[in-house]
Order: sequence, then structure tokens, then C-alpha cells
Amino acid sequence: MNDLYDRIGQGYSALRRPDPRIAQQIVRALGDAQCIANIGAGAGSYEPRDRDVVAAEPSMTMIRQRPTRRLAVQAVAERLPFRDASVDAALAILTIHHWQDWRRGLDEIRLVGHAI
Repeated sequence: MNDLYDRIGQGYSALRRPDPRIAQQIVRALGDAQCIANIGAGAGSYEPRDRDVVAAEPSMTMIRQRPTRRLAVQAVAERLPFRDASVDAALAILTIHHWQDWRRGLDEIRLVGHAI
């Protein structure tokens, strides 16, 4: 799937605007979590700006469009490079349909942190 976004992802951050209603629900679900893993993060459209976020994103094209102060690693949900329980919360927004094995991806997210 990263090949697809490497081809079509140019300018994604300029085109993708977060829906404020979804963003509000994400912030509410995160509660007081301060360290967050964003799985399949894309350009980071739904990441809260007031918290520490590390992104796992397979497409280098998407990673290059992320805010420069945000940490990102090139990785897929099914093989996350994070230690177990290493973040307060893990989120995956509008991404699961791209995964090769969604069950394995969700298992990985549960290991990394509290999934929302």
C-alpha cells in the first residue's frame, strides 16, 4: 500500500483537512494521554498538536509531508517498531482498510499502548 501513497500522496497534506467533529472525538478519547503512537498516520491530519506523537507510516511520501517537529518511522501496523506498553495511547484513524492483516495490526497496537 505504501507504493500507492508514494505515487498518489503528493500534496496530500494540502488537500486533506480534518473534520473538526472527528478531531474532537479523538481528543476526547485520548483523555489525559500525553505520549501517543499514530499508526498509519499519513501526514498527521488528526494528531493533537499539544501532545507528544510518534507516527508509524509506511509511505515515505506521506512522512515527508508531516510537520518537521513530529517524529515518524517508516513502518506498517502489522510490524510496529515500538516496545510493548511504550506509549499512553495508540490510535489508527482512517487506515485499517489499507492493512494487509488488520487482526495482526490491531494486536500490535494493543501491545504498544491503550488503543482508541
